[in-house]
Amino acid sequence: MTVVLEKSNIPKLTEALSRQYLVVDYEKDKTALSVKGYFLAPREKLFSFFSKTKKLSVRSSPKRKLLLFGLDLADIEALGQLDEIMTKPREDYFYLRKRRNSLIVGVVEHSITMPVATGDLILEKINPSQYRAVSLTKAGQEIVKNKFFKKEKNPEILIYPEEKSNLRELAQDSELLAEAVSWARVKNHPIWEKLEKICLGCGICAYVCPICHCFSMEDEIEIDGSASHRCRYWDACVLNNFSRVAGGKNFRPALKNRYFNWFYHKFVRAYKEYDNSQCVGCGRCQKYCPAEIDIEKVLSEIIRDYEKSLSAPTG
Repeated sequence: MTVVLEKSNIPKLTEALSRQYLVVDYEKDKTALSVKGYFLAPREKLFSFFSKTKKLSVRSSPKRKLLLFGLDLADIEALGQLDEIMTKPREDYFYLRKRRNSLIVGVVEHSITMPVATGDLILEKINPSQYRAVSLTKAGQEIVKNKFFKKEKNPEILIYPEEKSNLRELAQDSELLAEAVSWARVKNHPIWEKLEKICLGCGICAYVCPICHCFSMEDEIEIDGSASHRCRYWDACVLNNFSRVAGGKNFRPALKNRYFNWFYHKFVRAYKEYDNSQCVGCGRCQKYCPAEIDIEKVLSEIIRDYEKSLSAPTG
């Protein structure tokens, strides 16, 4: 038996789920910011210390669970990677507290051919009017008990190939990307200087990326000294102050070095540590870069020159 959901019932399902969960519907459009911000907020107060009582207070979690509905496969893969990053080698308590208080329902408009990285329930398109329900957790199984799902013996199942963008295709060859970007570093590839002349160093590529997770900490003290608050906020390795340390020393004053570091972290270091590049080809950095830097073209140029070097005569 196959559990299916009629496409026409999706709005009714989200409305029903909103009575139990805090539902955020991502089904209609790919947003500029990914779901990353729900778990690793752009700016958040982690805990407070009160001078009078000498007590530490950690912000409490919301009582209602968050349900993110309609994520596509790229964003689900990104969240799976972020989960791994925030649990290894050490667990990030503040991230996981929110992550464990959430549910993920993916809506995939193509046939699934590989294991899904994370989530609770996947709705996989099987024909123009129906989705197959694939429960990945007990929470997903509970959602499927909703009256809008039904069991069918032989539903029409069509094959819908994933229409991958060129960037998504590139991003899935993690080994080649790691080799090529590492080679571009050793050879001091001219692309870094070319990008330095274009890049504004604004950090938008890191902010819209569903996997980039660099952050900084700062303490805020009340003007009367009654309390202090430990705050965490997004940072980005392309920003000028990211590598600045005490005494004003900056280890990466040149933008080309900071920009390369962003590439190196995503495609080389990430592959060494997690066996994956930290890019799922969602295309947000392509779309929202104010300097119109296209990561797909950058990677393609690096790979092309790297592969040429492999076939070049030596000696």
